[in-house]
Amino acid sequence: MKLNLGCGYNRLEGWLNLDASPASAADRTMPAHDLDLPAASVSEIRAVQLAEHLGFFKAKYFLSECWRVLEPGGKLLLETPHIEKTFEFFLAGGHAVKEAALGWVYGSETPGMGHVYCFPAPLLEELLSEAGFEVERREEFLFQPARPALRFLVVKKQGEKAALNAALRRKLLDDGVAIFGEEETSAGLELAVRRLVAGGGNSASELEQALVSAPAALAYFSLAEENEHRPSREAAACARLCGWELQGRQAAAYLAGLESGLSDRQAFEKGLEAGRELLAAALAGQAQPPGQGPQPGAPAVFTPGAAAGWAFRRKFKAPR
Repeated sequence: MKLNLGCGYNRLEGWLNLDASPASAADRTMPAHDLDLPAASVSEIRAVQLAEHLGFFKAKYFLSECWRVLEPGGKLLLETPHIEKTFEFFLAGGHAVKEAALGWVYGSETPGMGHVYCFPAPLLEELLSEAGFEVERREEFLFQPARPALRFLVVKKQGEKAALNAALRRKLLDDGVAIFGEEETSAGLELAVRRLVAGGGNSASELEQALVSAPAALAYFSLAEENEHRPSREAAACARLCGWELQGRQAAAYLAGLESGLSDRQAFEKGLEAGRELLAAALAGQAQPPGQGPQPGAPAVFTPGAAAGWAFRRKFKAPR
């Protein structure tokens, strides 16, 4: 099977044409970052002028999903605006060239046609490598006048980290943990995912990621539990932390610190300290969590950015 992802109205015979829009010419409506397809069921994927419509975080899931559904050695053809060259056109050109270049950066105002994130070439190569792809060919070409584009032909390479990355992101999608549209939350979850994938089997450092996102850590240790066919102490602890609303309890400790006059950094450390106490209690199998209860409306992740942003918004939402 061959996939034409983000096909729009460019329907190809002999391919399974997929698009997120019901108004497209797709055979099936499906988001590119969340493919309802079996693993290793696809020989080739075509994704032309798609990645820039997804945003940074969705693009990571798009690439991991491409790796998951491709057969070993399967190929992905990816085209996207060449943002560096576009800026060169804009700076050197007259009014018409600048107008064309700006439209290439931002996309159009037609619903679904706006560009969320244009990827510099080195960053795109980094993300492709991280997802488990090897670049076979890279080309630069003019898609339209003053609209330069990049074309990558990449090959799926086998590897434990790529397999774990794809499996973990798939589970986060299935469990409803992957959140898009909230920058601080998406960034915090991405931090936890990258650390978990890079953990190398160090369960202590991997468990620490529960302090960022208990559901992400639970997904990770649940995968390990499934693979090893035995109960996991770490998965059981993470399940307790999720039930205890760990991030909400950390947020409560953080807020209490701010209200007592601590600096933002000191208050965040207070939240981490509360989280580590809860993590120890969960590992010990305690039925009831120590400390204060969770803060309602707390962010889904606990990072300095998410905590500070939440506290700032909360301040202005508070009744006067």
